[in-house]
Order: sequence, then structure tokens, then C-alpha cells
Amino acid sequence: MLAVFVIVFGFVTAGLIASASAIYQNTEGSIELSMDTPYEAAKGFLLCMFVGPYVIAKNGLFLWGKQKISFLLLGACLFIATMWSFCIGIVSIQTLVGLGLL
Repeated sequence: MLAVFVIVFGFVTAGLIASASAIYQNTEGSIELSMDTPYEAAKGFLLCMFVGPYVIAKNGLFLWGKQKISFLLLGACLFIATMWSFCIGIVSIQTLVGLGLL
């Protein structure tokens, strides 16, 4: 049960960061990365690291709905997103515990 909580927490964290990034960048649900400076590249890398599960699941479901990928590939996308969400959930929870917020 704890693993399910961590996975859901990681996926929600990824979705919130992706939505906040889209609002900050004033884009409609897409994530735009800039590699002009080392700072922008590092910021983009961190953003991709945290929003990856959300993007993989969203794009996998979109492509499956458009009949572009098979059900097996959708399962692979969702499996990868689930495992990645678990990792993001662990990092997020440990960060909140370290900050004394949880």
C-alpha cells in the first residue's frame, strides 16, 4: 500500500510541475526547453527529470487513442511512467521530510 502511495505521489508531483511549467512559460500544455546557456540546459534537465512520467503517460495514451501505437507499447509506456513515478515519489517525500514539512 505504501508503494502505491509513493507512485501516486510521484505522478501527482510530476503533473503539478508540468502544469506549473506550462503556466509559467505561457504554453498550452507543452513544455519548451532552451539550451542557450548552461543554466537553461541544467534547468531543462531538472524539469525533464521531474515531469517525465507525466509526459510519457500523457503521450502514450494520446498516441494509443489515435491508433499510432499498440496496446503492448501503451503498457510499456505506462510501466515506465509508473517506475519513474515511484522514483520521483521517493525523492519528493524525502525532500519534504528533510524540510520538516511532512
